[in-house]
Amino acid sequence: MRGRFNTSKGEGLALRNYTKLPKALYLAIKRKYLKIYPSLPWIPFSASQRLNEVIRPDWNILEIGAGMSTIWLAQRCNTLVSFEADLDWFNNLKNQIGQKAINNIDLRYEWKAEKMSNFDEFPDNYFNLIYIDGGPRELCCVNAISKIKQGGYIYLDNSDNTELSGNGKLLLEQAVNNDSHLIETHIDFVPGNFMINEGTLVKIV
Repeated sequence: MRGRFNTSKGEGLALRNYTKLPKALYLAIKRKYLKIYPSLPWIPFSASQRLNEVIRPDWNILEIGAGMSTIWLAQRCNTLVSFEADLDWFNNLKNQIGQKAINNIDLRYEWKAEKMSNFDEFPDNYFNLIYIDGGPRELCCVNAISKIKQGGYIYLDNSDNTELSGNGKLLLEQAVNNDSHLIETHIDFVPGNFMINEGTLVKIV
């Protein structure tokens, strides 16, 4: 059963990651009571740390499900295309981007699942990273594989949650022939919510 300290599949947190508990609690309190939102992706801390290591300034990134990750990603890459299904959040984020004068984000409001997961407008082998945290995630995983450059990555958040991600994690693992050297599972606390989450990062070669 899903709990604060285990994933939907019942996996717990590595002991070393409990050192992040005070930070996670502090950020969650700030969000809930002061309405101050962490300027970090709301994904496992270890996942955002890893993405920070691999992303390069010349990268092209596609994001499905805009969030606190959007500006964070844009600050680290060349171009970012981001699809968002919630109109209020889209407008909020659009205003933030304008206020910060960020000019490398192509933010799009798209609420239809079939359009959020259709990447046909982009050439194959175009993106260095596709970041999936919204939309029909399993279908996004299927359609993402051909759009990634060799050596690029696909990140799937909530990869343990079949209600959100379906068989997305399994499909990504199969895409790299279940090579453990190409698959990273991150289970850690997340900013803004005092709980742990799972995300999976797969390198496409």
